[in-house]
Amino acid sequence: MRTVALISGGKDSCYNMMQCVGAGHTIVALANLQPLFKDELDSYMYQTVGHQGIELYAEAMGLPLYREAISGIAVDQGRNYKPTDNDEVEDLFRLLSRIKNELYIEAVSCGAILSDYQRVRVENVCQRLGLVSLAYLWRRNQKELLQEMISSGVEAIIIKVAALGLDPRVHLGMTLKDIQPHLLLMQEKYGLNVCGEGGEYETFTLDCPLFKERLVIDDKELVIHTDDAVAAVGYLNLKLHLEPKPDFDGTVKLPPAVKNSFDFKDLSDAVFSDISDIEESELESIEKLKIEEEKKQMELNPLISYEGKADVLTDDVEANEETDDGYYYEEEPDETCKLPVIDHRSICGNRHGWFFIGGIVGEGIDTARATDDAINKLINLLHSKDLRLEDVCSVNIYMRDMEQYAALNSVYVKAFSFPNPPTRVCVQCPLPKDVGLIMDAVAYKISAGNNAEGEGNNSKERVTMHVQGISHWAPANIGPYSQAVKIGEVVGTCGQIALVPGTMKLVEGGARAQCALALRHLTRVLRAAHPRAHIRSVVQSVCYVRAKGGRGGAREARRQLERRTAGAMVQCAVVDALPRGATLEWHAWAHTDNNRFDYEETGCNVGEYKVAITRRWNYENTVAAIVCYVATGSSPSTCQLWFPDEATCQSHRDLAATMSREELDAVLEYALKKLLNDCQQRDTDPALSVRIFYQVWSAPPLALMVEAMSSAAQRVGARVSLTGVPWPRLPRPERNQKMNADALSPL
Repeated sequence: MRTVALISGGKDSCYNMMQCVGAGHTIVALANLQPLFKDELDSYMYQTVGHQGIELYAEAMGLPLYREAISGIAVDQGRNYKPTDNDEVEDLFRLLSRIKNELYIEAVSCGAILSDYQRVRVENVCQRLGLVSLAYLWRRNQKELLQEMISSGVEAIIIKVAALGLDPRVHLGMTLKDIQPHLLLMQEKYGLNVCGEGGEYETFTLDCPLFKERLVIDDKELVIHTDDAVAAVGYLNLKLHLEPKPDFDGTVKLPPAVKNSFDFKDLSDAVFSDISDIEESELESIEKLKIEEEKKQMELNPLISYEGKADVLTDDVEANEETDDGYYYEEEPDETCKLPVIDHRSICGNRHGWFFIGGIVGEGIDTARATDDAINKLINLLHSKDLRLEDVCSVNIYMRDMEQYAALNSVYVKAFSFPNPPTRVCVQCPLPKDVGLIMDAVAYKISAGNNAEGEGNNSKERVTMHVQGISHWAPANIGPYSQAVKIGEVVGTCGQIALVPGTMKLVEGGARAQCALALRHLTRVLRAAHPRAHIRSVVQSVCYVRAKGGRGGAREARRQLERRTAGAMVQCAVVDALPRGATLEWHAWAHTDNNRFDYEETGCNVGEYKVAITRRWNYENTVAAIVCYVATGSSPSTCQLWFPDEATCQSHRDLAATMSREELDAVLEYALKKLLNDCQQRDTDPALSVRIFYQVWSAPPLALMVEAMSSAAQRVGARVSLTGVPWPRLPRPERNQKMNADALSPL
């Protein structure tokens, strides 16, 4: 893309330009915000120290320079920025507007590393101008990033210091290479950000591989801004000139240390790591040691059998994926197998501010009209509880045909066009022709009543993470949905597929690579959304696995999640299609106190049906989740869903389809009681969110499930928002399994 680079003269904006060039973008101009009457402004957005050398900086690159005076101040200092008169962000908008009017540009290079404040405001301006933010340094591991800059030929000096452990009379003027050991020492001693992201120091770049000439210092003036005995603040005013680079042959060449986005191969590659990846590499090391030990033991004791060794001991998962799992099923259920889907929409809320919306059916053959129908029903349900679309935290969409995604999204984006939209999951399931989609949602509205526990009004406000810039961190959400929404200690994520963040293209390598990368995205999103969140915070997740090309995906998903988490519950659903043709998609919700959750596996028999439940709960925090599986098989001991022949398969279908209302009532009442446990002692009239995933060709009618749920909910004294969704298959450790239901509830 044709890119204008925001530059301050510092190392970060310079190195991000190098990353942009490495990723195949073309820098066509430079842009800078400069102070009017002072050398150093106390700006929340812009580095102004060193502004005297910016024109030479541009000349060294041979690019046009556009500058704008900083006339505004930080008026809107909130988490989410709205265009505000006299705000310094509007100076940036004015500058980029002028450039766009004079040049054809598509993207903006931004050197933000950790500052949400800066990122949100740059993305806001880009969104208003129809530009893409390129922020390849976003959330990079700062120690690795600093070394990478030095190794890549970024020659910069310290031009300002303002932190404990940095002395303006000693450290100003030092190069990055010379001061690096001291910065690492100060990181260990005082927690200093080694890249200066906490405002500890600022730099000015004298040379880099993008420069055709280098900047040379003629004179420098030391200015002590604050002569504090603990952490003095000082900066340099520079006088500079340009000199030819004797080794420059007229072409810009990036050093090998600057990897481009297409070099992505190894998930543990340090170049693409961030603060979340250290433990990931440890997991890889532990697993490798485990594999080597088991190989050794097999060589010493060839008669010993290791359970699951076909999965664990082979590096060729693709071979496993191409083998048949032993299923006997219809790959493409015809219309006669698709039971009617009735509209069963409902909404219920609790005193804590949570509202669950379920069972919205977008009716119609035309996908756009069906989407409009579903959104209008959602709005009407919200209005019945004095809620707005802006209160929605998450939306799940189960659509009939993924090829109609563009038609769905064109309607969806108009409704959710506001800043910080909810998270979203969108997958394909086998719906009848007269149904375009099924939708469910979760909303939250803070009020005086739901802070009864003595919590502050800010502790449970709706906070979103909507990163729209292209980076190496995780896939950008340029569309009308956020990566994560946080309410207090609860974090919900959008669906994560294995896109290489820098290219927004699917990673190669089959189910193992896609699963690992998608889980890494999930980890990074959780860490960014909440400082105490991690992949081990996941309480419950759904892994949607594509039927074609995804054999073995469910098995691989469980294996990888289990080794990363503390007993997270996962249920898999086989789908016909996922966005971008992905093999699998992860969706999860997490709680930062997951280590305090209790865990239970239990079950019962209801007639000829086997019921198995996994449950995690922390009723002290009024949060609980269950996954309930209902099977027609005689044993839950196998991890494969299989039928030895067509007759056995047909017998299973007949038994599943003839499940009586009484049996459904018993199953659902048992599940709801397990979910509620003793929470009614703490919270009367609880509200629950329940989804029933049922196999399209072997299940009782949805209408019967809706009636049974209503009856069971009334008997246990709860209000339930139900969503029933048909699926081709529901693989899990059960034999001849028919349906599952998952429920989550901040009760």
